Amino acid sequence: MVDRSAVEQSVREAAEGDPACLPRRLCEAIKESVSMEAGTLSLFTDTPHRQLLCATSDAALRLEKLQFGVGEGPCVTAARTGDKVVVGDLHKEMTGWPVFGSCAQEQLRDVGAIYAFPLRLDARRTLGAVDVLCRDPLDPDPDVVQAGVIAARAASQALVHSYQETVDQGGLPMWEPEDIMDSYWGPTHAAVGVLVVQLDISAEEALTRMRARAFGTGRSLPDIAEDILENPDFLPT
Repeated sequence: MVDRSAVEQSVREAAEGDPACLPRRLCEAIKESVSMEAGTLSLFTDTPHRQLLCATSDAALRLEKLQFGVGEGPCVTAARTGDKVVVGDLHKEMTGWPVFGSCAQEQLRDVGAIYAFPLRLDARRTLGAVDVLCRDPLDPDPDVVQAGVIAARAASQALVHSYQETVDQGGLPMWEPEDIMDSYWGPTHAAVGVLVVQLDISAEEALTRMRARAFGTGRSLPDIAEDILENPDFLPT
């Protein structure tokens, strides 16, 4: 039986302190609430404007890079549907993500289970998503799922409150990811902007073209982004 009050209190306590470190504290609180080994937290998870705020381990960062690179996976679905997603055994279950599923076999060999929860704003809107993961497979556990839902909802409220509070004071949230994160997401977002202007297409279409080029050439999304930023004539069609 999950102690709802205890989970919510844990997240509220994590929300206190330096706003710049808020995402990491919330991510740590969520993974501890569900007794998992690592976690990630991202905003606008199912859009071209996706922003990673925290990844607590190398495996978690690889999971985020893969999902962003192929545009599908547990946390993308959680953000898009507003519902939890549970993968109890990443290497034995057939998933609904054909590209993510095949790539995970190679790139996430040290990840056994992934539980993803939406960061919900209300009944119809999501702010992003959080993933928690562990090395070993973990059959769907009702207590883990319930704790994750409660913790993610409390984290969403904390993020929104921090954002509104900072903006009211005339600033922007100090949620700057570490350099390794920004080196992956930053150039990609910039390259999407170049394609939007140069080709007069939407951000969604621009990112789709970049992903297709990356997949077709076996290169990473940041590599394709750097090509676009360094050479405006390199425009995926």
